[in-house]
Amino acid sequence: MADGFDIHLNEDQARRLKAAAEASGVDPKTYLLQALEQAMNDGEEARRWAEYQRTGETIPLEDALAVFDAQLKHNLAQSG
Repeated sequence: MADGFDIHLNEDQARRLKAAAEASGVDPKTYLLQALEQAMNDGEEARRWAEYQRTGETIPLEDALAVFDAQLKHNLAQSG
C-alpha cells in the first residue's frame, strides 16, 4: 500500500486544474483530491454493476445505504 506520492502536472494541466478549482471555490489540492475520490468511487460502482450484470445478484439495501451515508459524510467533511 502506498504511503502517498506526488503528482507532477505539465503547465497546461496545472492551469486547467487551477481554473477548475477556482470555479468550484476550492483550492487546487482539495479539488484534485475530490476528483480522485470521485473517480475511484465511479470505478467501484462500475465494478459492482459489472458484477450484477454477470451474476444478477444484488446487495441488501442496508449495505447500499451505508455506502451512500459514508460518501455523504465524507463529502460534507470535505466541503467544510
